[in-house]
Amino acid sequence: MWCLSCNALTDSLLCPVCKKKLASLSFAQLYEHRCPTCGTPVLDPIYGCGFCQDALLSYGVYDGVLEHLITGYKHAGHIQGAWQLAELFIPLVARFGSPILIPIPSSRSGRRSLGYDHMALVTWILCKKMHLRSIRLLAQQPKGHYTLLSRTQRQQTSNLVFREKNVRRMESLVQSQDNTFLILDDIYTTGNTCRRVRELIQSAWDVPVGFCILARA
Repeated sequence: MWCLSCNALTDSLLCPVCKKKLASLSFAQLYEHRCPTCGTPVLDPIYGCGFCQDALLSYGVYDGVLEHLITGYKHAGHIQGAWQLAELFIPLVARFGSPILIPIPSSRSGRRSLGYDHMALVTWILCKKMHLRSIRLLAQQPKGHYTLLSRTQRQQTSNLVFREKNVRRMESLVQSQDNTFLILDDIYTTGNTCRRVRELIQSAWDVPVGFCILARA
């Protein structure tokens, strides 16, 4: 087996050296401070905690080994990376108890080129490992090359909509007040996707949602 990041011969998805580098990119390693309320690693308590303020958790920085894992899986078809990325999500998702997972969908062109929806596959693995449920509530409208837009353009637009065939199931899940909902995505850049998803779901059902992100760019 070859390491998913450096291509060195190894007996696991990542070689020991890359595992250490990946751990060093986590906010748990990078940040010395902890939120006094929830204990989440924060850069500085003065600026508040994303988990407490926005119900948002992320693993680490979009750089080095973490960047290699995500780009290889998302753009180069390294499907084995789904299992490694799912492992990074597990402690983040566990902070929310037993939520209903909602993956941010791949674009149509992305699914065609890869043969799979990258976040849907990671979500499926998480559900198996953590005995959770999921719903593919969201879809992306074909609006051209959204990923090529500038930061400002992304902040002003979104192509996320509800998958009509799953709206009724979502309504039944919302009726149970014991359910919490957690959005999964790979990269946090402008925050526009999180804002759009929160607006969509809360305007339709007025329920709180949390967010788990692998990397902050």
